[in-house]
Amino acid sequence: MIQEYKYGMFKIDNKVYYDDIKILGSKVKFWECRSREINLNDVQDLIDVDPQMIVIGLGAGGLISVSDEGKNALRMRRIEMKAEKNQKASEIYNQAIRNGQRVAAIFPGRG
Repeated sequence: MIQEYKYGMFKIDNKVYYDDIKILGSKVKFWECRSREINLNDVQDLIDVDPQMIVIGLGAGGLISVSDEGKNALRMRRIEMKAEKNQKASEIYNQAIRNGQRVAAIFPGRG
């Protein structure tokens, strides 16, 4: 669960992460957001963990977008996608976990 989100910082399972992250099941890994658009390459490892839902943080201010290619790849695999500003996306992620869903997530720390 995401215990706390502040601009550029995530607290997950009592460990603090700064900047861009991916949550793949029980693993958190660093990721470098290289553009203002999340594309298929960015979400491929999330798809590979076979989630029911992928939560995409669009940054603190919602300045990040999701490419059509990325959206279509998720749609074709019947993976539900939720894309919101980081604070709201964190809440969606936590609710999905509480509901017992298999969920993966990607969050740019800023944006």
